[in-house]
Amino acid sequence: MADAASSATATVPAPRPAGAGNNVPVDSETIRQSYEAVLSASRRLASEDWERLGGLLRGHVQLLVPELAGVEPRMRGEQRRTARHVLAGTRHRLAEGIGTSSKGVWDLAIQCRALLTLHEHPGPLQAARPVAGVRS
Repeated sequence: MADAASSATATVPAPRPAGAGNNVPVDSETIRQSYEAVLSASRRLASEDWERLGGLLRGHVQLLVPELAGVEPRMRGEQRRTARHVLAGTRHRLAEGIGTSSKGVWDLAIQCRALLTLHEHPGPLQAARPVAGVRS
């Protein structure tokens, strides 16, 4: 069964580096395939697959954190509180070097799923506040 999980993830392309072209849209389907490969695999993957998926997920998370952080100030209510919680937890885990063990990769997949969900469903947004000194 490990072969099925490994082969299912073999076609997942590498993510863009963090901060690489914020004008390029997030590839939600690729991100979803990456975290689903981990969440559906449980502990059946070979160590090199855990390492590869951990690297993919770290890249996805590093892309999603600034994306969500940019919209979080405009979010409202519980959605905003959830985004703050997920962002804080993700930053903490990244600072700890999460994603090097099977449990760390699993935790990274959970964070990645939460970030993508909030990115795709931010809820109703408040109007952006104008920046002082900038003309529209």
